Amino acid sequence: MSEHIAAGVLPGLGLVTLLAAAPLTGASAAAEEGANVNETVNEIIVTAEIREKSLLETPVAVSVIGAEQMERQGITSLDGLDSGIIPSLRIQPLGIAPSTLSIAIRGRGPTDPGQVTRDGSVAIYQDGFYLGRAQGLSLELADPERIEVLRGPQGTLYGRNAVSGAVNVISRKPTGELGLRQTVTYGNFDALRTITTLNLPEVSGISLKFDYIHSERDGWVDNTAPGEEDFFAFNKDGGRASLRWRASDEFTLDYVYERGQVEAAQIYHQLAVDNIGIIGVEPRRVRATRFPIAPLDPTVTDYDMHGLTLSWQASEALTVRSLTSLRGTEEITGNNFGGVLYFNGVIFEEEVDQEQFSQEIQVLGSHDRLEWVAGAYYFEEDATQTAQNLFSLDIFGLLTGTPLTPIVPPTIFDVFTGADAPFREIENRAESLAVYGQATWTPPVLDDRLQLTLGLRYTRDDRSGTRIEGGQQSFALETDRLDPLITVNYFWTDTLSTYAKFSTAYRAGGANVRAASFSDFGTEVAETFEFGLKSSFWDNRATLNVALFATDIKDAQLDFVNPDNLVVLETVNIESTVEVDGTEIELTLAPVPGLVIGLNYTYLDGNIPPQPNPLTGGAAVEFFRLSQTPEHAGSATVDYTFPEFSFGTLIAHVDMTATDEFDYVAGNGTQDLDSFALFNARLTLSEIDLGGSAGALRVSVWCENLFDAIYVPYGFPVPGVGEAVSFGTPRTYGFDLTYQF
Repeated sequence: MSEHIAAGVLPGLGLVTLLAAAPLTGASAAAEEGANVNETVNEIIVTAEIREKSLLETPVAVSVIGAEQMERQGITSLDGLDSGIIPSLRIQPLGIAPSTLSIAIRGRGPTDPGQVTRDGSVAIYQDGFYLGRAQGLSLELADPERIEVLRGPQGTLYGRNAVSGAVNVISRKPTGELGLRQTVTYGNFDALRTITTLNLPEVSGISLKFDYIHSERDGWVDNTAPGEEDFFAFNKDGGRASLRWRASDEFTLDYVYERGQVEAAQIYHQLAVDNIGIIGVEPRRVRATRFPIAPLDPTVTDYDMHGLTLSWQASEALTVRSLTSLRGTEEITGNNFGGVLYFNGVIFEEEVDQEQFSQEIQVLGSHDRLEWVAGAYYFEEDATQTAQNLFSLDIFGLLTGTPLTPIVPPTIFDVFTGADAPFREIENRAESLAVYGQATWTPPVLDDRLQLTLGLRYTRDDRSGTRIEGGQQSFALETDRLDPLITVNYFWTDTLSTYAKFSTAYRAGGANVRAASFSDFGTEVAETFEFGLKSSFWDNRATLNVALFATDIKDAQLDFVNPDNLVVLETVNIESTVEVDGTEIELTLAPVPGLVIGLNYTYLDGNIPPQPNPLTGGAAVEFFRLSQTPEHAGSATVDYTFPEFSFGTLIAHVDMTATDEFDYVAGNGTQDLDSFALFNARLTLSEIDLGGSAGALRVSVWCENLFDAIYVPYGFPVPGVGEAVSFGTPRTYGFDLTYQF
C-alpha cells in the first residue's frame, strides 16, 4: 500500500497550486453567525463518530456545509452539490430518471443506481436514518442544519454500502419558541421556490415544528412537440412535521413525518459523435429539440417517511438511543430517447415500489480514559420494479417507410429483433443484521496526547430476487462480513493533530436486472490506509485539514456492455484489484475582520487493470479511468461581511468550482467529459429590522453559472452508435426574500 502512496498520492501535492480549490469546512461555520465571528474561524461540531465532537478532535476526513452557506451557494437539495463544491463528492442524475442520483466519493460510484437489486457505494442518511434507494434523492431540503460528507470507507459505524463514504443530512429540531420563517425565491426560467417553517411554543415539554416547501422551474430545452414536457423542468412539493418531547432532563423523544413528491422531466441528451450519420450531431448546447419528442412525461416520485428517535441519558457517562424508521418510495419513470439513440425512439418505461424498515440501538459510554459506542442494527427492504421498452420514432423508416417518422402511439414491436419487447418484472428482498462497537482509549503516556481507536462491525446480509421476462429466473445471496477500523491519533498541540487509519467497508452483492443471465454477483470490499492532519493556527484565523489515502477495491462490481445490444449489461466481480489513491486539502482563512476564504483541492489517481468482457467472448477491455474520477478538482469560496449599516448587514459571496476531465461510465476511454469551471455570486442584505416585534427581512440577489459556461457533466458511449452527452444548466439568476420573526 505504501507504493500507492508514493506513486499516486504525493504527485498531487505538487499540483495543489494548479487549481483554485474549494471550501467549506471552516468557511461555512465562520461566516454563519454575522460580522463578529468573521474575525476567527469558528469551531465546527460534527457527529461523524455518532457522538458530538469538534472537527479538530475527529480523526475522520469529513466536509461540513452549514445552512447559511448552503443558502449562499444556492444548494437546496443533494443534487445542488453536483457542481463539485465538495471536490471529492460527485453527484450526477440518472439518464432515464433525473430524480434518481448517482453519488460517488473519491472516485467510486454507481453508474446505474436505479436498479432495486443492487446498491450504491455511498451510504445516504437523513437524521440518522439510512435511505436505501437512489430514487427521489433530489428531494428538496426544507430546514437543514448541516450536511456532513464522510470521505472514505465507513463500514464500522455506518455499515453496508459505505465503501466510498457516507452523507448525513441533519435537520433542525423544533425550538420550542414561537417563530415563523417564510422564504420566496424567483428566478429566470420561471423558477419559483417557497419555504415555510413554523415553530410553536413548547407545551408540557412538547415542541412542534412544521415545514413546507414548493419548488418549480420550467425546462431550459424546449420540446418542439406541442403539449409535451420540456427537458430539465421540475416541480417538487414536500412537507415535514417534527415533534420533540422532553419528558425529563434524561429522556427525549423526537418524531418526524415527511411526505413529498418530485416531478422531473428528463435531461436532454445530444449526440456528440454519430457513427451512423442519419441523426447527426448537436455539437453545442441547444435550447430547443431538433425533433418533436413525443410522448414525454415527467418522472414522478412519491415518498413518505416516519422516523422515531428515543434518547435516554442513564447517567453522565452512559446514553442509550433507539432509532426507528419506516420509509416508502414509488416512482413512475417518464423518458424518451427519440432524438439521440438509434433504437426507434426507445422509451425505458419503469415503475419502482419500495418499502424499507430499520431499527438501531446505540449505547454511548465513557469511563476514565475510555470512550466507546456499541450498537445493533436491523434493516429490511422489499422492492418491485417493472419495465417495458416502447418505440416512438421510426429512425430508419422500417415500419412507416419514411425515416424519422413518429410512431403514434408508441409500439412495443422492436424492428431489430423482429419481436415485441418483453415485459420485465423484478422482485427484491434484502435483510441485514449487524452488531458493532468502537472504542477510543487515551493511554497514560505522552501527556495524554495519544488516542488509540479500535472498531469492528459484524454484518449478515440475506438478499433474494426474481425476474419474470419470458420465463422466471431467481437468485439468492447470503453474506457474512467483518469490517474493522484502527486509528492512531496524536495531538502535537491543542490545535494540531495527525492520525493514521486503516478501515474497510463493503457494498452488498445483488443482480443486474438488465443482464441476459440475471446471475448474482458478490460483495465488493474497499480497504483504505489514510494519513491525516487537522490544525488551527494564526490565532484561530486559519484551519488546515489534509488527508492522504490509498484504497484497494477488491472484487469490484463492474458493468460490461453488450456491443450488439445497448440495454444488455452484465455485472461481474473482477479478479484484479482496483486502486484509488489521492490527496484532499482544505484550507480556511479569516485574514481580516469580515472576510472568510475557503480553499479545497482533491487529487485522485484511479486505475482499473484490463479486464475480459464476458459479453464479447472474453476479449480484454482496457479501462483507462474509473467513472466519476477527475484527476484534479477544487473550489474556492469568498464571503465578506461589511461593517454593519443602520438598516442591516450586507454580505457578499462568490464561489468557484473547477473539475478536470472525467468519464461518467467506466469504459475504454472513448468518453471523456471535458474539464470545466463554474462561478456563482450572491449579495445579501440581512437583519432588516421592521420595528418592534414585527420581525426582520433578508433580501438576496444571486446568479449561478455567472459566465454562462457551456459544460458537460453527464455523458456515455453508445456501442456501435457514437457518444451521447447532456449539457449543464446555463446561467440562472433571481432573488430571495425571507421574512422571520
